[in-house]
Amino acid sequence: MMKKQISSVLVCLLLSCVLTGCWDRTEINHYAFWMGTFLEKDMDNKVKVSAQIAIPSRIGFSGKQGSGKDRGNIVVSSTGRTLMDTCQTIQDKLPRRLFIGHRRALFIGGELAKEGIEDSLDMYTRNMDTSLRTSAFVVVGKDPEMILKVNSPFDPFSSNAAVDQEKYSKNGDKVLRDFIVAEESETQCPILSVIDTDTIDKEAAEQLFEIKKLAVFNKKEKLVGFLTEKESLITLRLLDRLKQRILTEYISEGKGYITLTETNLSVKMNTSVDQDQVSVHIRLASIGSVEENWTNLDLMSPTSLQMVQDVMQKQLEQAVIESIQKIQKVYKTDVFGFGEAVHRQHPYQWKKIKKDWAQLFPEAKVTVEVVLKIERVGAQGKRT
Repeated sequence: MMKKQISSVLVCLLLSCVLTGCWDRTEINHYAFWMGTFLEKDMDNKVKVSAQIAIPSRIGFSGKQGSGKDRGNIVVSSTGRTLMDTCQTIQDKLPRRLFIGHRRALFIGGELAKEGIEDSLDMYTRNMDTSLRTSAFVVVGKDPEMILKVNSPFDPFSSNAAVDQEKYSKNGDKVLRDFIVAEESETQCPILSVIDTDTIDKEAAEQLFEIKKLAVFNKKEKLVGFLTEKESLITLRLLDRLKQRILTEYISEGKGYITLTETNLSVKMNTSVDQDQVSVHIRLASIGSVEENWTNLDLMSPTSLQMVQDVMQKQLEQAVIESIQKIQKVYKTDVFGFGEAVHRQHPYQWKKIKKDWAQLFPEAKVTVEVVLKIERVGAQGKRT
């Protein structure tokens, strides 16, 4: 009996050694949660990193935040030789351990983007604590760093607000993974969404910003220019990134505008190679549902409906051609993936021309075919 008791005690002692819990744990109130990052170059050409750090005690249950000492976050900045070097100096300024697992947004200053972000993104492909699902933006304006200090009425952290806003905007979300995949391809060049801080009302208690344009990068990961709102949507359409689209066009025959929703969007590219001449034929198909009719046309009439359909197809074809030609001639960067299409469809010819693709892309002949089928016009054909 005594032996059994001794054995039981020994077993308990051994189990107590194994089940001691997290002896090296870090309590949650010992962490500083890094929510968003702003990158730029300072006057000495060093990397400047600004971190949006959450202050949980200042965030009320309503999610509202104020300004100054009442804000639910602070912005801590530092400079260094590399990103990790700079992150360590930020850690030296904080009494809590930095935790970057909650970081959702990376904001890149326009000046740094022009110089190139290849070095700045290197850490994101190596550091296991970072996520390639982090959303990335190019921020321009007189004070681009203020994006971390925006008082959004919807979220105590402007970085979270930017991610959610891009997700529901016309542009859709774009993350670091998309940028890196495009950069690692043989020909395709990356794009990122743009935020202009000059459009933000600095005096407003609750501030909003717009996300509706794209920044274009070359293969050296340097910013080469910006697209207009219309060009940005067309680019995303050609990349098959849009699930639906609101299209508004002026119909001269009806002396007014018609707005419809495009769904069932599809993109097909057919390429051909004749020596050094590359040709690309793009077919864009969609189904339209009329949302508004500001013309004097009766859309219940098959003749009027066909005329509207033809006009909108031609207008869209022209807009797509103009956008492609601008990117070909002005930026000379293949953001559309034309080179990847040639590679897939003509692998043997591609081996001969891929080294010259940077020169061949601007001279590629592009034709566009739009197939828009309007299936729904609503309960009435003509406005009352």
